[in-house]
Amino acid sequence: MDFLKLSVPNKIVFGRNIISQMTLNALFANPDIAYTVLTEVVNKLEKYYVSSRGGDHEQIALMHQAKEEFDNLFRKQAYYVNRISDGDEAVILSTGYNLAKQPIPSGRAEFEVKAGDTPGSIWMRRKAFAGALSYVWQYYVGSDAPKETDWSFASATTQVTFEMNGFTSGDKVWFRVAAVTKNGMGSFTHPIMKVVP
Repeated sequence: MDFLKLSVPNKIVFGRNIISQMTLNALFANPDIAYTVLTEVVNKLEKYYVSSRGGDHEQIALMHQAKEEFDNLFRKQAYYVNRISDGDEAVILSTGYNLAKQPIPSGRAEFEVKAGDTPGSIWMRRKAFAGALSYVWQYYVGSDAPKETDWSFASATTQVTFEMNGFTSGDKVWFRVAAVTKNGMGSFTHPIMKVVP
């Protein structure tokens, strides 16, 4: 149930990943909550998240309602996964859900993305990686989660922070970063989607 603590943009990514993983898994062909219903609630949450960015109180309230509906449906789906998997950790992980016994990371997040100081800019920070010589930043503009071939190079820096400019308000942009050590480039962080304010 660690998804309950995710930010709204990360809930959207999480929800789409769960739907994608479970749809492909024959063990979960008859879910308690239909995948079309889950898709609708994810789309609704994203719609109200985007429309609430202007500060409209009604849209913010609708976003919070959609978030509660999201949490409720994905919690019920988690119970279904637990029942069908019968505690098999590999089966649980194959759905995109995490294991209950995994500790929730404390302290600073590994990777965070925020609105930058100027319009159309995005600021990113990666938790310092021991032995890193540099960091490679990538991005992708689009609504759906990017495939591996979709990513574009943004920059390579020696700093753990990077600000990217030139986006248009309303753009849905995905970001990730990898640390480079003397042994080569490591794996990329879990991608984060940000709607440009």
